Amino acid sequence: MRDKLEYPKSLHMRFEDRHKQKVLESIKNLPVENRSKGSKIILKRWGYSTFAAIVIFLMLIGSTHVSLAMAKVTAKIPYFSYFIKQKEYREAIHGVIFKVINENNYEFSNLDVSVPDREIKIWLLGPNEDVRSMKAEVIETINSELVAQNFGKYDIEVKKGKVRKPMESTPEIDEYIRQSFELEEKLIDMLEKNNYHPAFPVQVRINSKEKFIYVALPKTEKRVAELKEQLNLLTKDYGKFKYKITSIDMAAREQELRWVQNGIIDIIFDGLLENKAFKIEGLSYSFHPLPLQIGVRIALKSTDPEAKEIAETIEKDIAEFIQTHEMTANVRNDPYEVTVYGKDEKKINNE
Repeated sequence: MRDKLEYPKSLHMRFEDRHKQKVLESIKNLPVENRSKGSKIILKRWGYSTFAAIVIFLMLIGSTHVSLAMAKVTAKIPYFSYFIKQKEYREAIHGVIFKVINENNYEFSNLDVSVPDREIKIWLLGPNEDVRSMKAEVIETINSELVAQNFGKYDIEVKKGKVRKPMESTPEIDEYIRQSFELEEKLIDMLEKNNYHPAFPVQVRINSKEKFIYVALPKTEKRVAELKEQLNLLTKDYGKFKYKITSIDMAAREQELRWVQNGIIDIIFDGLLENKAFKIEGLSYSFHPLPLQIGVRIALKSTDPEAKEIAETIEKDIAEFIQTHEMTANVRNDPYEVTVYGKDEKKINNE
């Protein structure tokens, strides 16, 4: 377990000027349209104090001879910071591939890039014979551009993709959709005129199975009975509706906006799933009621000695991310709890 979750104490690798220059030139020469948003703001967001670590990371993951795990160790980047860098690097590779696809008018249904394994899978559309005949060309063209952009060659697999048929509509479905949008606009207008302030966007559903309206109000709002009367008047021309009106703690809602809109929950969940050593089987979160609850279920029983080590590492890595990364600066004082469960549904930590 220790060799999976902890970094080696020593590593004999050197980062010379020629390496730094190579990476700087790679970043500088990458076309603007092919850079991800994160890639463009690396220096501004991270600051020059961590630039050396990021340069080492980019230099190593661009090499065909060094693994991503080795890159993380050498650069001494905390786990979630490493994950973010890997994600930005993968997005930059996506940009290069999309450029090739657009320039050559390839039609595809899906694309998968694994930076750690240096593998790319692309699903092309077309008859079987056409896809087979294009494989060599597609592989050579994509790898040629990746090499030109200093990403190096990847092991590329070309498969035949399936055309996704759009969901067929009917006049009845179109009318349900029209009525739903129409009533939603009326509902929003009514709430604004009566000085109601929904905690979440309102929901209006009209279909063959239900007629439903959801409104979430701050728990300080006391005019719930009046709102129900106004909803009855508003919906009388649309039929009988089921209403759900909830009371929301606005402190929890404000925390939710800080975490969700900044993408912090997505980073935590995606990062945990990416690390196979964590053996993740399930993830959940809830902001209501406070504090934020993050639930993690792993594929080991709670009594397994390895489970305790994994739980401690998960807690440590999440705490380090929240307390050190710049994107989490405005949530560091927010309360939260991480609970790790075994596959037997019993708590491993927080006992």
